[in-house]
Amino acid sequence: MPIFVKDKPPVQGSGAPARPALPRSRSALLWQAAAALAGGVLAAGQVYGGAAPFGLALVMGCAPGYLLPAAVGAALGSLLALPMDLALKLMGAILAAAMARLAGRQLRREETRLAVGAGSGALLLEQGIVGLGSGLAVSPGSNAAVLGTAVLAAGLGLAIHAFPTDKPRGACLWLAMLTACAQRLTVGGFAPGLALAAAGGLCAAYAGSLEQSAVLAVALAAALTAATPGLAYGALAVALGTLGAAAFCAGRRWSCAGVFVLGCGLGALAAPGWFQAAGILAGAASGVLLYILTPPALLRALFPPPAPPAASQSLSGAARRLATVADTLSDIADTVNAVCARQLPPRGETYDFVVDYAAQHVCQQCNRREQCWIKGFSTAMDGLYQLRGVLEANGRAEVENLPPQLTVCTHPSDLCAAVTHGYRLWCSRRQTRARANTLRTALTEQYSAMATALAQLSNRLGQAGLPDPRAQNKVSQLFGAIGLEALECSVTTDVAGRATANVTVPRTNLTQEECRALSDEMSRICRRDFDLPDVANCRTVTMLSFGERPLYRARFGAASRPAPGETVCGDAHEEFCDHVGRAQMLLCDGMGTGRAAAVDGRLAAKLTGQLLRAGFAAESAARLVNVAMGLKNGDQESGATLDLLTVDLFTGRAGLFKAGAAPSFLVRDGEPRMLEGASLPMGILGSVVGRSNALNLCSGDLVVLVSDGALCDGSEWLMQQLQLCARLGHTPQQVADAVADSAVRRATGHRDDITVTVLALEAGGK
Repeated sequence: MPIFVKDKPPVQGSGAPARPALPRSRSALLWQAAAALAGGVLAAGQVYGGAAPFGLALVMGCAPGYLLPAAVGAALGSLLALPMDLALKLMGAILAAAMARLAGRQLRREETRLAVGAGSGALLLEQGIVGLGSGLAVSPGSNAAVLGTAVLAAGLGLAIHAFPTDKPRGACLWLAMLTACAQRLTVGGFAPGLALAAAGGLCAAYAGSLEQSAVLAVALAAALTAATPGLAYGALAVALGTLGAAAFCAGRRWSCAGVFVLGCGLGALAAPGWFQAAGILAGAASGVLLYILTPPALLRALFPPPAPPAASQSLSGAARRLATVADTLSDIADTVNAVCARQLPPRGETYDFVVDYAAQHVCQQCNRREQCWIKGFSTAMDGLYQLRGVLEANGRAEVENLPPQLTVCTHPSDLCAAVTHGYRLWCSRRQTRARANTLRTALTEQYSAMATALAQLSNRLGQAGLPDPRAQNKVSQLFGAIGLEALECSVTTDVAGRATANVTVPRTNLTQEECRALSDEMSRICRRDFDLPDVANCRTVTMLSFGERPLYRARFGAASRPAPGETVCGDAHEEFCDHVGRAQMLLCDGMGTGRAAAVDGRLAAKLTGQLLRAGFAAESAARLVNVAMGLKNGDQESGATLDLLTVDLFTGRAGLFKAGAAPSFLVRDGEPRMLEGASLPMGILGSVVGRSNALNLCSGDLVVLVSDGALCDGSEWLMQQLQLCARLGHTPQQVADAVADSAVRRATGHRDDITVTVLALEAGGK
């Protein structure tokens, strides 16, 4: 809440008239009314299990000047929007919290802590008194709702007091609470909380930082899931869209919206039906509309650019922030998994639901209810449970299927119809629960994989090396002499003794010849053998990254052949060298043949390549792609294998990661040997099951990756072919073509795609 500062009294005798009191009084009244309205809106919000902590939390943590209107608004909101038994208990807790704050103010004690203890304690005491008064007949659901309300209200009250609204953490907290409360206004399939979360996430992705967007995406996804567990897939869609827009399109207004819409469309594929998918798209579209209507100047004011840190602390500060975000995401994943593992089975997911449904809709108004359900209770239950086998076998119950215990029923047709309908509802609830568990697993796996990847990036930044001030001054003078003033410049040496130079200049377009001339001049003044720079153009600046020339260079070859009768190959491959001196060669084989397999294979290859270029390790990239493949495939049995070779061109050390891929081959001194490892493809299980092998390569070695179509006739002939190619001195492309053509000739009667990729390691740099 804002803090008002009293106006200074007018200077006597200055001739200046005193400021009239009316505008200030009117403004104060408006803020008091806003506090009351906020109390009423927050009090109406509920989360999973029936807990309603937000109104009580506002009374515990709001600014002292707004205590009375917030308490009145929260009490009225509870009375009007919540069940009467919970509303009366909350009104008592609100009164206790308000009285504790007033007493703490008089005693000059910490009033927020007193209010937290008094409000939560009063609520629990009221529930205990009700339980004792009713002879311990209070339902477990009521106890859980009250306990959840007390605990959440205490935590949120302390957070409201600790995080002011003019800070990003306070704004994130309030937006998350409003998102959860907005779900009470759901009409049909439209979820207003989803729309609010979409608008907030998009605004943060466009104008804020990646860290702000990540924290906001996690907070909004948690709020949506807590308010409406059935919208877990929608919360995941909003979070993925926000993170994707912030990571790849920050600062680009329409690109952010486009990436966000793609993420929400992916989440809509996981919806249980077309009606729920339409609800996700409607909420996302409303959020995008709010984002488009918001002026960019206002977004820049809400998310001002942070002050640039000192050069000596920038990398270490970024490493600490990445480590903090990684720890947070990992803790979220562990907490969600631990809570879900301890949850009891929800109501309505046992066969008793079918029995209760039949008894309520058929037997409740029957004249024989007393005879069947009181005198013959065991007989009726045995008969209804015997129908379970019939329902599982046929999906419905007929009059002739009734067991002997139920032949006394005077409404056999109605009983069969009620049992059939109740069984279908029961199956639907179980399927919804299973889908929610699948989405929760995907969400936590995504958080865990992101945490691992961010921790790896943090470790790399933390080991960036020592700065070289003399070389830095020389580099700054060099760029100043050619008319490109260096806005930022750093030259560091890492623990392995390799030098790296990063220079930021005003945006300019550099030709290949100019980059080569810059590399030669940088090598001269820094006394290092620099390679061609990695150039990145961002808005108004151009960033140049110079790294030392590796000891080895990689040459690639690839050949693909579609299955007989197909025009599209279901395999996909990528080969490239990044700016940190690593060669990457990956091969993805989509299950099956034709266009369907090509979609899976190319999606997996493209996502993996993008993550590798961003600096992710093989295992982290595979885990993230596995989540995307699982969400894309849904209940379909499809996926893609991953064969990934990463070679350090400075040392020759290599890693081979396999997820369901066919065996690979290493050719050294003309002699091939097979490299294999048992694993499963991506997109099949909730977590990727892969295997990594470490290799030490040297100049002249060949590494060959093949899809399973190339091994339809075994591996002996392929090893002989590789041996022949090595003796003939074939290039990597000639090796790939020869193996692929031989595999096609041997694949008579087999319908599968064939792809061969080859990496040859040579000395002498790039």
